[in-house]
Amino acid sequence: MTRRSRPGAAIDGTSKALAFLGGLATLAMTVLIAFDVLMRYFLNEPQLFVDEVVGFLQVLVVFWGLAYTFQVRGHIRVDLVTSHLSGPVRAWCRVISLGVGIGVVGVLSWVTLESTLTAIRYGRVSTVMLYPLWPAMLLIPTGLALLGLVMLRALREQWRVARGPRAARDEVAPAEPAP
Repeated sequence: MTRRSRPGAAIDGTSKALAFLGGLATLAMTVLIAFDVLMRYFLNEPQLFVDEVVGFLQVLVVFWGLAYTFQVRGHIRVDLVTSHLSGPVRAWCRVISLGVGIGVVGVLSWVTLESTLTAIRYGRVSTVMLYPLWPAMLLIPTGLALLGLVMLRALREQWRVARGPRAARDEVAPAEPAP
């Protein structure tokens, strides 16, 4: 077991905590939808707030789970071509793909943060229940930023391996969060 730096441990702890909150949000969505169905079926009283709250919770599940999912290699991966490449070539392909990915995640984080700040500035609210939109919108850039940090750590490790001894050059799995 390798010892993690303090920032690395903080990133691990944060990604695990946010993934755990995503699990709780999934449970809350299930309970809310069941409650809405029962109220609609037995009392003919649909719960209007459920659709909006479940939508907000779904954003939490998706974006706050990104970093942890990356760490445990849970994202969809297509290695049809790279599986036929030599270890050193795979190592450099991973460096390039992580670099491009970090750039894309960085741009998305910035744009979604600007959108969130605009929602705050103009007081945007949801359609039915008039909830402020910015808290749900803020989940997106924060989740993306954490994913970027996890990817940056993976890039640092991949760069080290890609430049190391030729026999050891290959694709490195992202660092899994400490238990």
